[in-house]
Amino acid sequence: MKSNIKDIVSYVSYVVGFVMLIIVLSKFHFYFERMFSETYKIFPWHMYAILMYLPIGVFLGLPNFIKAFKRTGKWKINVKKLIIIILPMLFISFYWYFPFVYPIPDFIAETKVFSRFGMIVVGFILIDSVTKEDDDKNKSD
Repeated sequence: MKSNIKDIVSYVSYVVGFVMLIIVLSKFHFYFERMFSETYKIFPWHMYAILMYLPIGVFLGLPNFIKAFKRTGKWKINVKKLIIIILPMLFISFYWYFPFVYPIPDFIAETKVFSRFGMIVVGFILIDSVTKEDDDKNKSD
Protein backbone atom coordinates (compact mmCIF):
# COMPACT_ATOMS: atom_id res chain seq x y z
CA MET A 1 0.00 0.00 0.00
CA LYS A 2 2.87 2.38 0.78
CA SER A 3 4.28 1.77 -2.67
CA ASN A 4 0.98 2.76 -4.29
CA ILE A 5 0.78 5.98 -2.28
CA LYS A 6 4.40 6.76 -3.08
CA ASP A 7 3.72 6.20 -6.79
CA ILE A 8 0.62 8.39 -6.69
CA VAL A 9 2.50 11.18 -4.92
CA SER A 10 5.35 11.00 -7.42
CA TYR A 11 2.94 11.09 -10.40
CA VAL A 12 0.99 14.02 -8.97
CA SER A 13 4.25 15.84 -8.21
CA TYR A 14 5.43 15.23 -11.76
CA VAL A 15 2.18 16.59 -13.24
CA VAL A 16 2.20 19.65 -10.95
CA GLY A 17 5.83 20.30 -11.83
CA PHE A 18 5.07 19.93 -15.53
CA VAL A 19 2.13 22.35 -15.33
CA MET A 20 4.27 24.87 -13.43
CA LEU A 21 7.01 24.51 -16.05
CA ILE A 22 4.52 25.14 -18.86
CA ILE A 23 3.17 28.25 -17.09
CA VAL A 24 6.63 29.70 -16.49
CA LEU A 25 7.83 28.91 -20.01
CA SER A 26 4.72 30.41 -21.59
CA LYS A 27 5.28 33.64 -19.66
CA PHE A 28 8.87 33.78 -20.88
CA HIS A 29 7.79 32.90 -24.41
CA PHE A 30 5.24 35.72 -24.54
CA TYR A 31 7.83 38.10 -23.11
CA PHE A 32 10.28 37.17 -25.88
CA GLU A 33 7.58 37.47 -28.54
CA ARG A 34 6.63 40.90 -27.18
CA MET A 35 10.25 42.04 -27.25
CA PHE A 36 10.50 40.81 -30.83
CA SER A 37 7.40 42.72 -31.87
CA GLU A 38 8.47 45.90 -30.05
CA THR A 39 12.09 46.00 -31.20
CA TYR A 40 11.65 44.35 -34.62
CA LYS A 41 14.81 42.39 -33.94
CA ILE A 42 14.50 38.69 -34.55
CA PHE A 43 17.82 37.94 -32.92
CA PRO A 44 18.05 37.15 -29.97
CA TRP A 45 14.39 37.23 -28.92
CA HIS A 46 13.07 34.71 -31.43
CA MET A 47 15.96 32.38 -30.72
CA TYR A 48 15.24 32.56 -26.98
CA ALA A 49 11.58 31.81 -27.69
CA ILE A 50 12.61 28.66 -29.59
CA LEU A 51 15.00 27.59 -26.82
CA MET A 52 12.20 27.83 -24.27
CA TYR A 53 10.89 24.47 -25.48
CA LEU A 54 14.10 22.61 -24.57
CA PRO A 55 13.18 22.24 -20.84
CA ILE A 56 9.90 20.57 -21.80
CA GLY A 57 11.81 17.76 -23.49
CA VAL A 58 14.20 17.50 -20.55
CA PHE A 59 11.26 17.30 -18.16
CA LEU A 60 9.64 14.57 -20.27
CA GLY A 61 12.83 12.49 -20.06
CA LEU A 62 13.32 13.10 -16.35
CA PRO A 63 11.56 9.93 -15.04
CA ASN A 64 13.88 7.64 -17.03
CA PHE A 65 16.89 9.65 -15.91
CA ILE A 66 15.85 9.33 -12.26
CA LYS A 67 15.47 5.55 -12.68
CA ALA A 68 18.95 5.40 -14.18
CA PHE A 69 20.32 7.60 -11.39
CA LYS A 70 19.08 5.13 -8.76
CA ARG A 71 20.84 2.16 -10.40
CA THR A 72 24.43 1.26 -9.73
CA GLY A 73 26.96 1.30 -12.50
CA LYS A 74 28.93 3.60 -14.74
CA TRP A 75 27.43 6.54 -16.57
CA LYS A 76 27.43 6.31 -20.35
CA ILE A 77 26.60 8.90 -23.00
CA ASN A 78 25.16 7.62 -26.26
CA VAL A 79 27.07 9.89 -28.64
CA LYS A 80 25.57 8.27 -31.75
CA LYS A 81 22.09 9.12 -30.55
CA LEU A 82 23.16 12.68 -29.83
CA ILE A 83 24.65 13.20 -33.27
CA ILE A 84 22.10 11.33 -35.37
CA ILE A 85 18.98 12.76 -33.72
CA ILE A 86 19.95 16.08 -32.15
CA LEU A 87 21.83 17.64 -35.05
CA PRO A 88 18.93 17.33 -37.53
CA MET A 89 16.47 18.52 -34.89
CA LEU A 90 18.65 21.56 -34.14
CA PHE A 91 18.84 22.25 -37.85
CA ILE A 92 15.05 22.09 -38.14
CA SER A 93 14.63 24.29 -35.07
CA PHE A 94 16.99 27.01 -36.25
CA TYR A 95 16.37 26.65 -39.98
CA TRP A 96 15.64 30.36 -40.30
CA TYR A 97 19.13 31.35 -39.19
CA PHE A 98 21.07 29.44 -41.84
CA PRO A 99 21.41 31.62 -44.93
CA PHE A 100 22.58 28.76 -47.17
CA VAL A 101 19.25 26.91 -47.06
CA TYR A 102 16.98 29.51 -48.64
CA PRO A 103 14.31 29.39 -49.97
CA ILE A 104 12.55 27.99 -46.94
CA PRO A 105 10.12 25.18 -47.86
CA ASP A 106 6.44 26.01 -47.40
CA PHE A 107 5.79 23.26 -44.87
CA ILE A 108 8.34 24.83 -42.51
CA ALA A 109 7.71 28.49 -43.29
CA GLU A 110 3.99 28.36 -42.61
CA THR A 111 4.26 27.16 -39.04
CA LYS A 112 6.48 27.46 -35.98
CA VAL A 113 5.52 23.98 -34.85
CA PHE A 114 8.60 22.39 -36.41
CA SER A 115 11.01 24.52 -34.40
CA ARG A 116 9.06 23.94 -31.18
CA PHE A 117 8.79 20.18 -31.58
CA GLY A 118 12.41 20.05 -32.67
CA MET A 119 13.54 21.64 -29.42
CA ILE A 120 11.32 19.35 -27.36
CA VAL A 121 12.92 16.36 -29.09
CA VAL A 122 16.40 17.83 -28.48
CA GLY A 123 15.68 18.22 -24.77
CA PHE A 124 14.31 14.69 -24.47
CA ILE A 125 17.20 13.10 -26.37
CA LEU A 126 19.75 15.10 -24.37
CA ILE A 127 18.59 13.63 -21.09
CA ASP A 128 17.66 10.23 -22.54
CA SER A 129 21.11 9.65 -24.03
CA VAL A 130 22.73 9.76 -20.58
CA THR A 131 22.29 6.31 -19.05
CA LYS A 132 23.91 3.95 -16.59
CA GLU A 133 25.25 0.53 -17.43
CA ASP A 134 24.35 -2.02 -14.80
CA ASP A 135 27.19 -3.57 -12.83
CA ASP A 136 25.70 -7.00 -13.62
CA LYS A 137 26.31 -6.44 -17.35
CA ASN A 138 29.93 -5.55 -16.71
CA LYS A 139 30.50 -8.68 -14.58
CA SER A 140 29.10 -11.05 -17.22
CA ASP A 141 31.37 -9.66 -19.99
